[in-house]
Amino acid sequence: MRREVFFLQGQLLFTDECRSFPPDDLPLLTARLRLPQWEGTGGRPFNRYYAAYGRAFFSYCQSVLLPQAQEALAAARENGGALPEWQIGLDTVVTLHTDGLLSLYTDTVERCSARRMVLRRSETWDLTDASLVPLSRFFPEGRRWRRHLLSAAAAQIRLQQQQGVALYHPDWQRRLRTAFNSDRFYLTEQGLFLFYQMYAIAPAAEGIPAFFLPWNEDGGPVLPE
Repeated sequence: MRREVFFLQGQLLFTDECRSFPPDDLPLLTARLRLPQWEGTGGRPFNRYYAAYGRAFFSYCQSVLLPQAQEALAAARENGGALPEWQIGLDTVVTLHTDGLLSLYTDTVERCSARRMVLRRSETWDLTDASLVPLSRFFPEGRRWRRHLLSAAAAQIRLQQQQGVALYHPDWQRRLRTAFNSDRFYLTEQGLFLFYQMYAIAPAAEGIPAFFLPWNEDGGPVLPE
């Protein structure tokens, strides 16, 4: 089977877009996004991926958040309360960009009345063939990398609790295992970060818990050449 290789030679740019819902009359919801785009050779799979991501984001605003905002508006008018001003934003943060790898995450922040919700999503790309890289690629073959990651995260949680700098759910050890998702990681020049969604293992005040593993740690992640 012939394998077509896309050599991404070009420039990483960002597209910004803002929409109001509904588009006319009284806007109840403002949605903004900032997503990456590759300008150059072989960027088509990359751009298709984030174009679909952007469409899904605005579809969620239209089909899920807008009806909720309309209900909040009706309740405010009935009770004489303040009119709702809902906002949602999606921003992109690039954490590592080398000749062969691109790692980034997107944070979607919802500000709906008194509620604030953050959802993080991450992707790491192999720039030689425009493919997504799995977490297992950064650990030596045969290593029990999932166990190593969970042990490292648990050790960091215990240290944070001893220092009194973070608060976790009483059953965080069980949640750490059950909420683990191998897609939730990103790379930096210093090492690898594993993260959990808001509320998964800690109260909302802790935001997005993230745990750091430096490169070439014994049994830990290895950055490919």
